Amino acid sequence: MTARAGEPPAGGLWRRLRFCAGYFVFWTGYFELLRAVFLLYHHREAARAGTAAVLGAMFHGARMDMTAAAFPSAIVFVLVLLSLVAPRLAARAVIVVTIPALVFFALLGCIDMEIFRAWGFHVDAAILQYLKTPREMMASAASSPVALLGVLFVALSAIAVVAFMRLFGPALRCWTRLTLLEAIGGVPAVAFVTALLAIPARGGLQRMPITQSTVYFSHDDFANQAAINFAWNFFDSVWWGTYRTDFHYRVMPPAVARSVADSLLASGAMPARSLLRLPRPDVILILWESFTAKVVARLGGVPGVTPNIDSLTHQGILFTRFYATGDRSPEGITGVLAGYPAQPTTEIIQHPRKSVTLPALPHDLARAGYRSTFYYGGDPDFSNIKSFVLEAGFDSLVTRDAFPRSEQHSSWGADDDVVLSRLLGDVPGFHRPFFAMLFTLSSHEPFKVPMAPVFPGSDERDEFLNAHAYTDRSIGAFIRAAKRQPWWDSTLIIITADHGHRLPVLDSLQTARKWETFSIPMLWLGGALAVRDTVIDAVGSQTDIPRTVLDQLGLDDSAYHWSRDLFARDVRPWAFFTFTDGFGWVNGAGDALAWDNPGGRAIATKGNIGAADIRAGRALLQTLMADYVKR
Repeated sequence: MTARAGEPPAGGLWRRLRFCAGYFVFWTGYFELLRAVFLLYHHREAARAGTAAVLGAMFHGARMDMTAAAFPSAIVFVLVLLSLVAPRLAARAVIVVTIPALVFFALLGCIDMEIFRAWGFHVDAAILQYLKTPREMMASAASSPVALLGVLFVALSAIAVVAFMRLFGPALRCWTRLTLLEAIGGVPAVAFVTALLAIPARGGLQRMPITQSTVYFSHDDFANQAAINFAWNFFDSVWWGTYRTDFHYRVMPPAVARSVADSLLASGAMPARSLLRLPRPDVILILWESFTAKVVARLGGVPGVTPNIDSLTHQGILFTRFYATGDRSPEGITGVLAGYPAQPTTEIIQHPRKSVTLPALPHDLARAGYRSTFYYGGDPDFSNIKSFVLEAGFDSLVTRDAFPRSEQHSSWGADDDVVLSRLLGDVPGFHRPFFAMLFTLSSHEPFKVPMAPVFPGSDERDEFLNAHAYTDRSIGAFIRAAKRQPWWDSTLIIITADHGHRLPVLDSLQTARKWETFSIPMLWLGGALAVRDTVIDAVGSQTDIPRTVLDQLGLDDSAYHWSRDLFARDVRPWAFFTFTDGFGWVNGAGDALAWDNPGGRAIATKGNIGAADIRAGRALLQTLMADYVKR
């Protein structure tokens, strides 16, 4: 190729600098394309947000796209520097680096689209923990539109690779070796251009580097989330890791935060009245997968999903304003067993050196002579469940391997009715008193259950409702059978959820009103109860279960700093929960807020929420994360 008159040689320094500029713009445009596809994938939310919000997400998100583009560009700019002395090698290296990166981000982008649909937030480092249990990961994905995502992945990869080769392939083939003087003179120029990438990499020349809040521009949470670059979000979470310090949440002097938190967690001076007929009942705790209040008619949920639970609510103690501490099963398990709140950017259960420092209900019950068994029809290695329940003091585990393949219709493992039947058969042989915890799984995605559907539709909502109808039928049969057993009169049965769920969607604002997603039932049953048909309207949380149970048994509960006795007469009622980089707060009157930490603002409120409520929630979050870091 011959250069035109007055134009630098095709393979010279000037063309290399133009290549650098074009390469950076190409990556920025690629991330903008992936955002556009994200908005199309979530077209219902985008339509609700409106055209202005969608255009705003594209415009404001471009800043974070440039930040994300700076990192692959930096690698290639170094290769451009190498091209001054080894052009052929450098050109091949650019291709080897770029094409896999384009394909990787197409894959990550498709994963992000579905994760956002399912969980309401962008893909982050938490996904890496699921790589350890591929079978469960595939089961979770079973309800996803895999074919559509596969087509999108292939199409995006092909578009990106073809566009790159057509735009930059000719330039790469034209790179030629420079003379020694040209190469020496080109080093400062290319190095300077590479150094300039520091500006977009930190999001500009402002004092603080870019964060999620930098691209927030709207009162609509979906629009703000759409503006966030998924790749930046993923690698930011990887960079910070799960040992992120509490500085990220420090908004007041630590002593002030502790004082506020301690006042909220203060134990009542007036003891709770006993609601049990005997001091040492046997205890069965059933943790129901994704058991949202939105499926219980008596709590305002969809009628006809849980008729057995609706009937049983008149036979025990029903908690009507009860909340999950987090939105993951591991968080629910640590909440109900250790009374420890969920963290917004990590899960303490994933780090045994930290979780081992937590108190645990089985340990404290063991001191009073209880023997404990944990039942779960799935793989206990999923999300470090096995390590935690063993640390918590369970004497034995009954898990997936205990059931024949013929009883494992679910991709997760044994069906709920099978596991409940196993518990029913085991109880007569238990050492007394006993504590048994059963974690269900049939109402987890993909919602495939061995029962004729109650709801005739085939969409995700109806499959979700049918899965809960199946678990309701299984638990109803278990309770009816248990009532005929001699051990019923000495047993307390607690039924609650590991967490809530986004389904069934009530309306378009549900994502913002996160307290509806975190609202879960809790029901106490059993012959050991001294009361029937009792309703507790006081606001409470999963984290309050350990202290409430131990107080009813007259056992020491002092180790459960984050737990309160829901029956104590002078305990201040409230609930606190966390989601990805945010928290929710519900005060005693039922007023609620959802707070976005990166944006530093409430994304939704209900009732008379004031500065004191915001201060309470932020103080709890700051104190919690300070406690987590030091463990």
